[in-house]
Amino acid sequence: MRKLLIGLGLLIVVLVAVVVIAVMNVNTYLAENREQLTALASDAAARTVDFERAEVAFSGGLAVRLRGLRVSEDPRFGEADFLALDEAFVGVRLLPALQQRIEVSGIRLVAPSIRVIQTADGFNFASLGQSEEAPPDAPTEPPPAEEGGAGFAVAIAALEISDGTISYEDRTSPEGLALMLEALETSGTDLALDGPIAIDFATDIRSTKPADAGLVTHLDGSVAIASLDTLEGSVRLESAALYPAIFGVRLEEGEGAQVERVDDLQVDVALPADAAKTGYGVVLTTGAVRIAGYDLDDVFVDVNYRDPGEGGSGAQVALQRVAVGLADGVIDLTGEVVLGEPAASPFDLVSRIRELDAGKLASQLLGTPEGALSGKLGGDVTLAGTSLEWERLKKTLTGRVDLEVGPGALENVNLLDTLVDQLVTDPYFGRIVADSIREAAPEALSGDRTPFDGADVGLAIADGKVRADELSLDAEAFEVEAAGTVSLEGDVAADGKIRFTPEVSKRILDRADQFAPLLAEGDVVELPVRIGGTTDSPSFSPDVRELAQRAQKGAEEALRRRAGKEPVSY
Repeated sequence: MRKLLIGLGLLIVVLVAVVVIAVMNVNTYLAENREQLTALASDAAARTVDFERAEVAFSGGLAVRLRGLRVSEDPRFGEADFLALDEAFVGVRLLPALQQRIEVSGIRLVAPSIRVIQTADGFNFASLGQSEEAPPDAPTEPPPAEEGGAGFAVAIAALEISDGTISYEDRTSPEGLALMLEALETSGTDLALDGPIAIDFATDIRSTKPADAGLVTHLDGSVAIASLDTLEGSVRLESAALYPAIFGVRLEEGEGAQVERVDDLQVDVALPADAAKTGYGVVLTTGAVRIAGYDLDDVFVDVNYRDPGEGGSGAQVALQRVAVGLADGVIDLTGEVVLGEPAASPFDLVSRIRELDAGKLASQLLGTPEGALSGKLGGDVTLAGTSLEWERLKKTLTGRVDLEVGPGALENVNLLDTLVDQLVTDPYFGRIVADSIREAAPEALSGDRTPFDGADVGLAIADGKVRADELSLDAEAFEVEAAGTVSLEGDVAADGKIRFTPEVSKRILDRADQFAPLLAEGDVVELPVRIGGTTDSPSFSPDVRELAQRAQKGAEEALRRRAGKEPVSY
């Protein structure tokens, strides 16, 4: 045991001596080669690189601590430093240090500050490593080592950032982004260049624009690259609450507009070995979403994005499945879109609508009061076009909309009572019909709601027009059928009929007396109606003019019959 303790003691002494020698060698190297190191760094970066102090430290092993490191900015982008940091720890491998060689085992940057600026001429970091004499694409070679100088072998195995700050400024347009990434943390990143790369990171993102004050998005992410030869790998981004306004996206404007946000966002991007052929697979999921005035739930997006490269007409996006929770239901979307110029962005989309609350949807889409409509909405929508530019879209959009609303009611309005009130504007025939309906169906006129068994909408879109070939409502005492047009600006113009049930028709005809033949097709009373206004404020009224024409024709027919029966006198 005594010999073992002596052996351990000698081993410790030897190890301490090795560390001391290594530290002395590193300190000697730093002292003797400070100017050479800054010159090498400045030449490599094509910028002025300097540091205040370098010293030996221990941070996960033997390391060099650099204090006050600065990298100057390209003069075209300002005078402030491109990079500045309080301190950096450069891990040094022990055995090479004994031989007066520096091999970097890892780099940890503490509180670095980096400025990224984009102008019409490019980014401020584009000139890093480019000398004034050499063109941007010219190959560069490292400067030859001085004879007799100390060896400088660099093999960076890992890079880590702690409490970093990155400012990004887009100067390409007046409304360009101005972002600040703060509290940036990254895991140790393998930069050995001969194996896979994996990095985790987290940061807080905010906009420096006054209009976005107080909005902060925390973002977590990871990048995994299996091979640097093929760049095959994956990217993941996560955020508990993302505010699109930070990134310049504001789809809801005006007084009283709520702050748009995306909760529980997760984005997974697959980086394939041959992205030019296969494209990038992107899967996005969210919790609650407030955007463009809509409240969405559980958004799921599975798309394939393929960049056409140089000469291509636009990125091709294949929508494998897009599912959006809206108004207690789900909208499923599939199809293809080309993200080219607005005038050349063809698309072909198919949507299936399932179990949407018609009242909530009308409130969000049309601004109607909450609860003004009840019933479950479903159906199918197909749309295709050659452009996303509105003026051209109006001319090229084609497709079909078929929607059904299940049993429900129009709340706070009695459709039949409204119709009868408008009939009395005609003091003759219209008033007689109105009185007949009031006497025949008093229960249908009572209350302030219109219950119905179902409603259907069928629209065909072509040649810049929307043809409503089916607009129907099946209420308890009557049904409405109409057809007409709906412009892409939302104007409605349709003609139809209100047809009463056989039981109600009989009671109306019994009270209409001599006008009964003018009201019925057989035993069923039918009255002409017109639907107008706009999609967000439609109007529904009886066609009094046609009723008057019916009465006039009836009177003329009665006169002809009477004239035919009377004897002719000479």
